[in-house]
Amino acid sequence: MLGEEVGAAVALRPGADATPAELREFVRGQVAAYKYPRVVWILDALPKGATGKILKREIAATRP
Repeated sequence: MLGEEVGAAVALRPGADATPAELREFVRGQVAAYKYPRVVWILDALPKGATGKILKREIAATRP
């Protein structure tokens, strides 16, 4: 939608270690510029509902 920007919420695998800057740099070489996330934040786990689907609105509420 107009006025929105791309962001990424990331839940790392156990034992994985990465910073938001490292993740952004990796993505920079993988996607088109308009898909590049302006903000990356790391969560302990992605919130899921009873059916196992990711709850996107709850993720959006955690955005820094």
